[in-house]
Amino acid sequence: MAIAIAGGGIAGLAAAIGLARSARPVVVFEQAEGFLEAGAGVQIGPNGVRALQRLGAWNALAPLTVEPRRIVIADGLSGKVLNEIALGREFSDRYGASYRVAHRGDLLAVLLATARALPGITLKPGVAVTGFEVSHARAIVHLESGDAFEADALIGADGLHSAVRGHLLGDTPPAYAGHVLYRALVPIEAVPQSVRTDCVTLWLCPRGHVVHYPVSRGRMMNIVAACAATVNGHGWGAPAAAAGVLACLPRAVPALAAILGAAHDWRQWPAADRPPAGRWGEGPVTLIGDAAHPALPYLAQGAAMALEDAVVLADCVHREPKPADAFSAYENQRRPRVARLARQSRRQGRIYHLDGPLRLARNAMLAAMPSQLFLAQLDWLYSWQPPDVSR
Repeated sequence: MAIAIAGGGIAGLAAAIGLARSARPVVVFEQAEGFLEAGAGVQIGPNGVRALQRLGAWNALAPLTVEPRRIVIADGLSGKVLNEIALGREFSDRYGASYRVAHRGDLLAVLLATARALPGITLKPGVAVTGFEVSHARAIVHLESGDAFEADALIGADGLHSAVRGHLLGDTPPAYAGHVLYRALVPIEAVPQSVRTDCVTLWLCPRGHVVHYPVSRGRMMNIVAACAATVNGHGWGAPAAAAGVLACLPRAVPALAAILGAAHDWRQWPAADRPPAGRWGEGPVTLIGDAAHPALPYLAQGAAMALEDAVVLADCVHREPKPADAFSAYENQRRPRVARLARQSRRQGRIYHLDGPLRLARNAMLAAMPSQLFLAQLDWLYSWQPPDVSR
């Protein structure tokens, strides 16, 4: 009998690939009519690269990515570069893999092609999972059509507003962080000459920040602006006025204002996460990715955490014959790491958005910090290794 997965995004497809490589048949239910990925860019640190390698998807994705030369951290009011992290050979040697950036659609397309090429994976777009029940250690998956699907297990990969999580935990809705994320893509030839197009650049501003980097083999520039603002519940992926984005960062240095001004098609998302849940699963049901542990995106690790989840989950299912035991082992391995990420991401957002004397103190600290010390603080993220399959 198959394992059912609710959600065909990055987490759901990665989980399906990992399980299929462990010889478990999988059925993926995706509520949308096609397998689409909202958003624009994605940063893939060395840990994400290793997860994709284990899933057998990296070789197809690598040519579609860009390897930026460095991460540049700059003050959004003065334009002063506060710190730089080289992402060349020394970085790759330190972590055993490179740092890449890509279009989210390219990542999803590669995962989808990998899943379609594997026997044992059935993809069902246009089918929404609304809930489940557990009977005789199996999961009875309820579909929006009124039908039911009996499975050995159910994995909720249905994102921040997960129906599986709601049915499983009945917990509070996602917590809005008081920030709005504005995203846009700009053709690289339209990027002002004052902007470095071969780097990940992070601009720190009072009550907001901006990050931009090349995607789509360097043909486009992905821009994300995070600002202290409010947005109604219909703001997920809704269009946003360019003037409104610029108004959120009124004191931006000319170089930053120039790249914001180059973008015309903005989309907005409210930044949200959840307090860490006391549990992710029950018996033959578990959660993965944002359904389990959504975090604010200020460490650029959302996709990487979902990919790591998929690798660990597949490894646990391979080792434990009973889904309930495998899911318990998976949760025990993953919860401490992703809880730390959620805490650090919230803290990072506060640091990015400081104003007044605290902003000046932050800038002085960043400017004085050796890049190797800066990197050492991220070792716990980037040094992650997939489970040893030889054990």
